Amino acid sequence: MARIVLGEEGQLVLPADYVARYELQAGKTFILETIEDGLALRLARPDVRRAYIEITARCNLNCAMCMRQVWRDAPGDMTWETFQGVVEGLRAFPELQRVIFGGYGEPLVHPRLPEMLELAATLGVGLTVTTNGLLLDEVMARRLLKAGVDWVVISLDTVHAQAYDGARIEGGLERVLGNARRLVQLAEERPWPPFNLGLEFVATRSNQGELARLREVARDLGANSVLVSNLLPHTAAMTAEILYDRDQPLGLPLNWPVSDRGAIVWGRMDFPRMKWGAWQRCRFVEDRAMVIAWDGGVSPCYALLHSYPYYIYGRRKNVTRYVLGNARQQPLTDIWTSEEYVRFRAKVRDFRFVSCVDCGLACTYAEDNEDCWGNVPSCADCLWAQNIVRCP
Repeated sequence: MARIVLGEEGQLVLPADYVARYELQAGKTFILETIEDGLALRLARPDVRRAYIEITARCNLNCAMCMRQVWRDAPGDMTWETFQGVVEGLRAFPELQRVIFGGYGEPLVHPRLPEMLELAATLGVGLTVTTNGLLLDEVMARRLLKAGVDWVVISLDTVHAQAYDGARIEGGLERVLGNARRLVQLAEERPWPPFNLGLEFVATRSNQGELARLREVARDLGANSVLVSNLLPHTAAMTAEILYDRDQPLGLPLNWPVSDRGAIVWGRMDFPRMKWGAWQRCRFVEDRAMVIAWDGGVSPCYALLHSYPYYIYGRRKNVTRYVLGNARQQPLTDIWTSEEYVRFRAKVRDFRFVSCVDCGLACTYAEDNEDCWGNVPSCADCLWAQNIVRCP
């Protein structure tokens, strides 16, 4: 056990072998955190690996089950100046591996998306775009591929199909499938980098019958993956559509062959968990991800990116947006290594939250996304941490 000595002038002195083992140099910043049996020493490092950027909160669809129906935030577009600042800020993270253009808007409605992708490509990392696929025509597809996008994830389920009808888009589903098929064909003409198409499907009681043919749709399109998620209900009426909290899984992982420039790789279809349990892992924290909203606000995950209500096991809760800093006002490294953010990630990593779902007491803390241990916000009943609700 390494012993840390408190010097005469109050400095903490680390053992030499500990410093050598973890390659700690002078100038490293640590955050002290009070825990039950003493103090924890948290290393504040610029170690972001994934950055989710919401370049717009606007969308060309109006899906009935979307958070946008009930949220309390005003939609808007990220300005070019803000985006430039975000990209420059990301250069300070040497372990950055991927930038994901997503959030709760449709990235393809932003008028400067192609230019943003080209600028983000200068980071030398993987680029992902999540989209509903309607605006992914040949011109847009070529611009995405030219910018170096190597992953495109398309939402493909009846929730979106119903929105096509509501928006009076004739043949919306066929258009999206055609766009996806052409995108894969165009990607075959690009020598580098390798391209991957993913599909995202939100399973509900109304559309669970479609899961059986989803594998064949993915195979036909040349998709590399299918991510199936449970529904996050935002109204009392939507709770009738949830499928989780049952003993039977939606299905077992499925595979199919995908052609990749003459070689054969295997696509994969993964299903979410269906029961609440002891498994509590935040993928955003584990992947060292930060989420940046269209207005520059930095949040730790999608769940805390906006303010909105949702229902969990029949109980309504109100989520308030949690922002740890703003990219327009502070360097991203300062936000990421701030005392509040470092402590929050440590708390989530250890999952020091009560389990409100299993509690049974008639308190009102969870209604405001808090808990009786004083956590604000609280991840105590986060469906993302249970892998019940999922996102790319």
